[in-house]
Amino acid sequence: VRALEALGLEPVLFEGEAPGAGASGNPAGLVTPRLDAGLGPVAELGARTLARARTLYDALPGAVIASGVLQQAGEAKDTDRFAKIAASDLFEPGEMVATAEGLEMSGARVISPRAVLAAWAPQVRTEKVGGLARDGEAWRLLDNEGFEIWRGDAVILANGPDLARLWPQVTLTPTRGQASWTLDPAQVRPSAWGGYAIPTGAGLLFGATHDRDDTATEVRDEDHRRNLATLAQGRPELAAGIDAGGLKGRASVRAATQDRLPLAGALAPGLYALGGFGSRGLAMAPLLAEHVAARIAHSPSPLPHHLSALVEPERFRIRAARRGRISDATPA
Repeated sequence: VRALEALGLEPVLFEGEAPGAGASGNPAGLVTPRLDAGLGPVAELGARTLARARTLYDALPGAVIASGVLQQAGEAKDTDRFAKIAASDLFEPGEMVATAEGLEMSGARVISPRAVLAAWAPQVRTEKVGGLARDGEAWRLLDNEGFEIWRGDAVILANGPDLARLWPQVTLTPTRGQASWTLDPAQVRPSAWGGYAIPTGAGLLFGATHDRDDTATEVRDEDHRRNLATLAQGRPELAAGIDAGGLKGRASVRAATQDRLPLAGALAPGLYALGGFGSRGLAMAPLLAEHVAARIAHSPSPLPHHLSALVEPERFRIRAARRGRISDATPA
């Protein structure tokens, strides 16, 4: 909504349940880049999206809960990997610093998703979209009975794992994640390892589980215990005083693509995708939303071509076609 309005467009946002029904309903969210010591286009995309997200969140009153996140070293090879990332020119000078503990990411953030939603999506139509239909140059949104609820020039599917229901040509892997939190307002240094621990402003949030092809969203006591075990591995001093029986929590479903890179671009004329973020939505979505909005408005994209190619939904069809040509050319 923010990106479209900035280009003079008039978007209408539909939400099947309520704002923040997915992971953005958690009391805090981690904004960190995908780290890639190869320092190629994937690493550049991570750096660019983080920089844009940080700029936008820092400008929103009440959005930033904490600045800076420690990516803890878990294996011996992490020392060299973190040093290589810190020495690269992809990030601002001093933004990544390799230490004995791991990688200090001063540009990373912990944010309040609720504050961001209030600022960027103040008006939402709470209505379930059951299907799509093309009508000449327009797209129609249909309810579960097939009746039209809206029509317009363009549609962006930004509905997480449910995107594939409305456009089955897209392949996404759903992964259930449950986060746990306390209501103890102790000071917490944001950190990540195989799990993460971040402050909410009113307590500690940690997790999260990662269960592929599980789409259930009920809160499970067993997952609280799993999260507590993960916390004990990375931050034992925090886990020591926590009783799993007193934890709060939420579960939502992540969506990931085959190559673990997002979808941000056209699916068909007038139809666009913005999703497949896995666990990096808060970091990657702001800039990629501007990329999709620019496509709709026929404006220059903030992404250079070599990065926009990484996230274009057409990449999978193009790769499949290339593999087919290579296979056809291979002698029997």
